[in-house]
Amino acid sequence: MTQTALLRRYWWAIPIVVLLAANSILFLVLNSRTADRDQWRDRATAEERAHKQTVANYRAASAEAQRQAQANVARVKADQAAITERTVNDYQDRLADVDARHERVRAQLAARTDLRSSDAAPMSIASDATCRAYAGTDCDGLLAKLRIAERQAWNLVALRRWAQEQAAVKVEPVPITPGSD
Repeated sequence: MTQTALLRRYWWAIPIVVLLAANSILFLVLNSRTADRDQWRDRATAEERAHKQTVANYRAASAEAQRQAQANVARVKADQAAITERTVNDYQDRLADVDARHERVRAQLAARTDLRSSDAAPMSIASDATCRAYAGTDCDGLLAKLRIAERQAWNLVALRRWAQEQAAVKVEPVPITPGSD
């Protein structure tokens, strides 16, 4: 049989073969699109999960940074309060020493019988003249001025030391390193 005879005999099969081929191609295209759709859906789901994890990580890191910042503020305040307390205590001790020394000198001078004056800090005539020359007042006034000057000097020393120690307090938080607590 020739080709033409075969075509005449099975002509009705040609549209069926064409229809089956078209259906097969359509099935392959649709199946491919379904696979692409599933692949994109999986990617979208993975992206959404990754986004949610990123948000959760950011919130956790933010909370940890806030906790560390608050701990740093508490540490700095405690360090500065300790410096202030130590400086105030030292300053008050020094002022008490100045006052005690002043009163001791005045008491020693008042106890001497060889001095001419009845002032709280009596002096000899030569000493009294020296006090007037240097201070423009009697020796008791000079002692009072010296006491004030020493108190002011200790005030400046304490203030300066306090300022230096306060400035030395490290206020920057310790850098956050992953995995360290």
